Amino acid sequence: MQEQRPDVGFVAQADGTWFEPPPPVPASCTRRQGLRALLVFGFKRADIEAQIAAIEDATEREEAQIDYEAGVWERANPRLQEMWAALGGDPARLDDLFRLAVTL
Repeated sequence: MQEQRPDVGFVAQADGTWFEPPPPVPASCTRRQGLRALLVFGFKRADIEAQIAAIEDATEREEAQIDYEAGVWERANPRLQEMWAALGGDPARLDDLFRLAVTL
Protein backbone atom coordinates (compact mmCIF):
# COMPACT_ATOMS: atom_id res chain seq x y z
CA MET A 1 0.00 0.00 0.00
CA GLN A 2 1.42 3.38 -1.00
CA GLU A 3 1.56 6.07 1.68
CA GLN A 4 -0.61 9.07 0.89
CA ARG A 5 0.87 12.49 1.24
CA PRO A 6 -0.47 14.27 4.31
CA ASP A 7 -1.63 17.38 2.50
CA VAL A 8 -0.92 19.55 -0.51
CA GLY A 9 2.29 21.49 -0.01
CA PHE A 10 4.10 18.76 1.92
CA VAL A 11 7.33 17.40 0.47
CA ALA A 12 8.51 13.79 0.63
CA GLN A 13 11.87 13.05 2.20
CA ALA A 14 14.27 10.32 1.05
CA ASP A 15 13.38 8.34 4.20
CA GLY A 16 9.69 8.31 3.27
CA THR A 17 8.60 10.97 5.75
CA TRP A 18 6.85 14.19 4.82
CA PHE A 19 7.49 17.73 5.90
CA GLU A 20 5.88 21.06 5.26
CA PRO A 21 8.45 23.56 4.03
CA PRO A 22 8.30 27.04 5.53
CA PRO A 23 6.29 29.60 3.61
CA PRO A 24 8.18 31.73 1.11
CA VAL A 25 10.01 34.74 2.49
CA PRO A 26 7.99 37.91 1.87
CA ALA A 27 9.78 40.51 -0.23
CA SER A 28 8.65 43.30 2.07
CA CYS A 29 6.64 44.31 5.11
CA THR A 30 5.39 47.60 6.44
CA ARG A 31 7.50 49.46 8.98
CA ARG A 32 4.83 48.86 11.62
CA GLN A 33 4.87 45.12 10.92
CA GLY A 34 8.67 45.06 11.03
CA LEU A 35 8.85 46.93 14.32
CA ARG A 36 6.28 44.62 15.89
CA ALA A 37 8.15 41.55 14.66
CA LEU A 38 11.42 42.94 16.03
CA LEU A 39 9.70 43.36 19.39
CA VAL A 40 8.60 39.70 19.31
CA PHE A 41 12.22 38.77 18.51
CA GLY A 42 13.38 40.71 21.58
CA PHE A 43 14.56 43.94 19.94
CA LYS A 44 13.30 47.40 20.81
CA ARG A 45 13.41 50.54 18.72
CA ALA A 46 16.13 51.85 21.01
CA ASP A 47 18.34 48.90 19.96
CA ILE A 48 18.01 49.74 16.28
CA GLU A 49 18.31 53.48 16.81
CA ALA A 50 21.51 52.95 18.84
CA GLN A 51 22.95 50.90 15.96
CA ILE A 52 22.14 53.70 13.54
CA ALA A 53 23.62 56.35 15.85
CA ALA A 54 26.83 54.30 16.08
CA ILE A 55 27.46 54.53 12.32
CA GLU A 56 30.52 56.77 12.03
CA ASP A 57 30.07 58.06 8.49
CA ALA A 58 27.42 60.82 8.52
CA THR A 59 26.11 59.99 5.04
CA GLU A 60 25.81 56.28 5.80
CA ARG A 61 24.12 57.10 9.11
CA GLU A 62 21.60 59.34 7.34
CA GLU A 63 20.95 56.66 4.68
CA ALA A 64 20.38 54.07 7.42
CA GLN A 65 17.97 56.44 9.17
CA ILE A 66 16.04 56.99 5.93
CA ASP A 67 15.77 53.23 5.34
CA TYR A 68 14.72 52.65 8.95
CA GLU A 69 11.99 55.29 8.71
CA ALA A 70 10.73 54.06 5.31
CA GLY A 71 7.10 52.97 5.24
CA VAL A 72 8.05 49.66 3.62
CA TRP A 73 11.01 47.48 4.58
CA GLU A 74 12.40 45.34 1.76
CA ARG A 75 14.02 41.99 2.63
CA ALA A 76 16.61 42.42 -0.16
CA ASN A 77 17.78 45.83 1.13
CA PRO A 78 21.54 45.46 1.84
CA ARG A 79 21.47 48.12 4.57
CA LEU A 80 18.65 46.31 6.36
CA GLN A 81 20.69 43.10 6.16
CA GLU A 82 23.75 44.91 7.56
CA MET A 83 21.72 46.34 10.43
CA TRP A 84 20.29 42.89 11.20
CA ALA A 85 23.81 41.43 11.30
CA ALA A 86 24.98 44.30 13.53
CA LEU A 87 22.20 43.38 15.95
CA GLY A 88 23.56 39.83 16.01
CA GLY A 89 20.98 38.28 13.70
CA ASP A 90 21.64 35.68 11.04
CA PRO A 91 20.03 35.61 7.56
CA ALA A 92 17.72 32.66 8.30
CA ARG A 93 16.28 34.47 11.32
CA LEU A 94 15.74 37.58 9.18
CA ASP A 95 13.67 35.40 6.86
CA ASP A 96 11.68 34.24 9.89
CA LEU A 97 11.25 37.83 11.02
CA PHE A 98 9.74 38.80 7.66
CA ARG A 99 7.49 35.72 7.68
CA LEU A 100 6.21 36.78 11.09
CA ALA A 101 5.98 40.48 10.25
CA VAL A 102 3.49 40.06 7.43
CA THR A 103 1.13 38.28 9.83
CA LEU A 104 1.06 41.16 12.33
